[in-house]
Amino acid sequence: MGKAQRIGTYVEDLDRHMEGGIPAGYTVLVCGPSGSMKSTFAFNILYNASRDSGMRGLYISMEQSKENLLDHMASLGMDASKAKNMNVVDMGRLRRELGKANSEDWFDTLYSQLKKYKKEFDCDILALDSLDALYALTVLKNPRNQLFHFFEDLRELGTTNLLVSEMPRNDVLFGKHGVEEFLSDGIIHLRFREIEIGRTPSVRRYIGIVKMRGTSHDLDYYPLLVEKGRFEIVVE
Repeated sequence: MGKAQRIGTYVEDLDRHMEGGIPAGYTVLVCGPSGSMKSTFAFNILYNASRDSGMRGLYISMEQSKENLLDHMASLGMDASKAKNMNVVDMGRLRRELGKANSEDWFDTLYSQLKKYKKEFDCDILALDSLDALYALTVLKNPRNQLFHFFEDLRELGTTNLLVSEMPRNDVLFGKHGVEEFLSDGIIHLRFREIEIGRTPSVRRYIGIVKMRGTSHDLDYYPLLVEKGRFEIVVE
């Protein structure tokens, strides 16, 4: 797939704010605090790209079991049985296939397995959920160097990569080590904001395109609505 091709986010009205979507082949951080629907957002892209466009997706869940993940997504209106070209691999399967990987070699070992998955599933889009779970398994003696090589390895796969990244709610770093945002081709940020409705404070979700190389995009944050597997932004 060439860089001219765009991968839709399947968030109604969002793609037109970044020239039609994510450029194919990019490695993009999907960042936000717990509960901001990062995983659901990434799953939504793979699910709909598979169902509507026939693209092949691979979702790697390093925190939830495959069964729990699929049950949760089905409850949100995304029944994976309707996305025939989408595959989910969870940490249990990954550990069995990787065997007793040394913590210092996890990045290299994982990349070797990803190459096997690429060949097995012929995937176009890869989601890794999450970077933070990967870090918990890995000894990073030189984060800048190790992450640089990992991001370059991901690009060599020829897939469009979505990397879920956990952020504390009020943090300004989009990755734990402060280098992920420079190494990535794009950053999509999901966050919360408290608003007052009458006398009652309420929390709303927002989404913004912080970075997308080679793309003219808005820098605004838009209210994000999610209902029955349908994502939509509100343009005021």
